[in-house]
Amino acid sequence: MKKGLTAILAAIAVMAVMLGSCGTQKKATGGTSGGASLEALTQRFENTVATYTDWTTLSTSGTVTLGGKNPFSSAMQITMVRGKSVNVSIRPLLGIEMGRIYITGDSVVVVNKVEKYYIAESLKLITSGVPMDITDMQNLLLARMFELGNGTITAKPRTLKSIAEGTAGRMNVTLQPKGMDFAYTFSVDGEDAVKALSLEAGGKTVPLSVIYGDHTATPYGKVAGSVRLMSQIGGQDMSLEFKLDNEAIIWNRQVSDRSPINSRYRRVEGEALLKGMFK
Repeated sequence: MKKGLTAILAAIAVMAVMLGSCGTQKKATGGTSGGASLEALTQRFENTVATYTDWTTLSTSGTVTLGGKNPFSSAMQITMVRGKSVNVSIRPLLGIEMGRIYITGDSVVVVNKVEKYYIAESLKLITSGVPMDITDMQNLLLARMFELGNGTITAKPRTLKSIAEGTAGRMNVTLQPKGMDFAYTFSVDGEDAVKALSLEAGGKTVPLSVIYGDHTATPYGKVAGSVRLMSQIGGQDMSLEFKLDNEAIIWNRQVSDRSPINSRYRRVEGEALLKGMFK
């Protein structure tokens, strides 16, 4: 169980690493190289953004699976309080909670209830120093386009680099964070569903990607039932997949938001756990 819980922490770290690097911002509105005009693509972009209506809370069940050197899969329950927290309850056996991942503000807590230890660290530990916040994490899990540090994307993104036609009728929306030399691209299909997120730095593709599938239309936009992240940790290939039961999502009802830290548990160093994960 210890390996499973620490594996999930390491894998969640990868979700944020795609946003790490430094350089300069490029100001652009983009273009198209194919049949769709920039005007048509911009309209598609605005239509997609318009589906991102406000929400307050979310709760559902599902599974989380880590692929790599130490495969691990578990049933889970996940709740979110918009702009405040992501709470993942790990329940590998008979619905009994054996661990929890709690992200809030710019920090992450991971509790192993079986061995009674926890880590409590700045999110920068698992984002290579990038100041990623809870809103970024929530958008990532909900398959929404977002601007790093600026929340859910709007019709007039501050860091937009380009809007261009992609393959298979997709629209590629590329953003370049201010003061950084990487760009990240959301690939959106013709039905306003984000299908992929990728990163490029220095003209080279970073070996990390997110693929979304099994989308469900909700009053708050298209939510992916499958969020599959692929990357490398310590030179080892790994993947992390969240399967969400979109039919069971409950929106805007009261959920528990308390920290899972228990005074009976000992604190351990998160950095040491991450370094030992994929040796």
